[in-house]
Amino acid sequence: MLTAEDYQLPELKIPILVQLGLTYRCNLKCSHCYALYRRDRDEFTFDEVERLTDELCQAGSCSLVYSHGENMIRRDFHDIAALFRDRGFYQTLMLNGYYVRSAEDAVRLKEAGINRAMVSLDSTDPATHDRVRGRQGAFQTAVRALALLKEAGVPTVGFSTTIDTHNYADVEKIAAFAAELGVDAVSFMQNRYNRKNVFDRSVWPRYRDVCARLYELILRYRGRLDVYTHDPFMLTLLDERLDDPQERADFIGANLCNVGTSMVSIDPVGNVTGCNFIEETVGNVREEPFAVIWERLVDRYSDAKEPPTGPCVSCSVSGSCMGGCKAFHYSGKYDERCGAQRFGDDQPHGLPTSQVTISAPEPQRAPGVFLGMPRPRARSTRGK
Repeated sequence: MLTAEDYQLPELKIPILVQLGLTYRCNLKCSHCYALYRRDRDEFTFDEVERLTDELCQAGSCSLVYSHGENMIRRDFHDIAALFRDRGFYQTLMLNGYYVRSAEDAVRLKEAGINRAMVSLDSTDPATHDRVRGRQGAFQTAVRALALLKEAGVPTVGFSTTIDTHNYADVEKIAAFAAELGVDAVSFMQNRYNRKNVFDRSVWPRYRDVCARLYELILRYRGRLDVYTHDPFMLTLLDERLDDPQERADFIGANLCNVGTSMVSIDPVGNVTGCNFIEETVGNVREEPFAVIWERLVDRYSDAKEPPTGPCVSCSVSGSCMGGCKAFHYSGKYDERCGAQRFGDDQPHGLPTSQVTISAPEPQRAPGVFLGMPRPRARSTRGK
């Protein structure tokens, strides 16, 4: 049995990884999208992003993931990517493939400094992928984009798979398909259900089985395909078979919850949260310096100051998962998935799991409607 010492990593408290959204707009309507009901068009201007790049550099950031919406919808996306390229950021682009239509499009992304391109692909069955993504032809578009990005020489190309009950049974097929396509990586992320009180605990036993299968895939494909996950529960499965020190470190780093230690999320209108899946806002970079907000976020989510409580207190593996995924317990200090299933309670742990608003600007969001592609409208003084 592994002990907590196996997972003790430096408490960095530097926002090394930034999840940045440049837009909430998207041309798809994915069934699992955490941002589908957020369609605020008061987006960062180019000048605001340029100022933010300097603030992030000064704070110690060096890695960036473009998320929230389909960022390539913005006409100035490549210019923004070049800002981060010139400041030495490692850039990961999450995309659906619709804006990589030609070899020139793919080359342009490489020249803009995109180091890793992860195309969304949720099934090896085109009909299933298209249904989940809300648009016919999405599967073929994604596969075409993968090929173009590989041919263009983007350093790392892969696909990102959101897993849920519709594709739990297919994770082996998905990994095999990635290997067949010759891509570099495949990411599996459990749907976070990022609205309070919606997690279906009856899914938990099945998902635990999926995690065990994913760990076997990581072992099976190592050296050929980078299979990785994003869930603290995976840390409870780590054993001596993953014997390469660097691979072990990578596995631990990919699955630890880094909220409040080395990761931060900034949405397209400037709201700062612990990660994309946490709705609690701790500030807005349009109103305060990023460094001030970051210190507040660290204080808010510090496990050293306020250790996990509830089921974590008596859990035998809490030293491994370190309280689990904060997106699953919002502002609590335990992973909401664990309460009922690990302890067999008729009623889940009974501890509060609703959002807790702290002293910070509240996000201003548009009504929960899907806008799809940009519609003609008066240009905002802030938005592009």
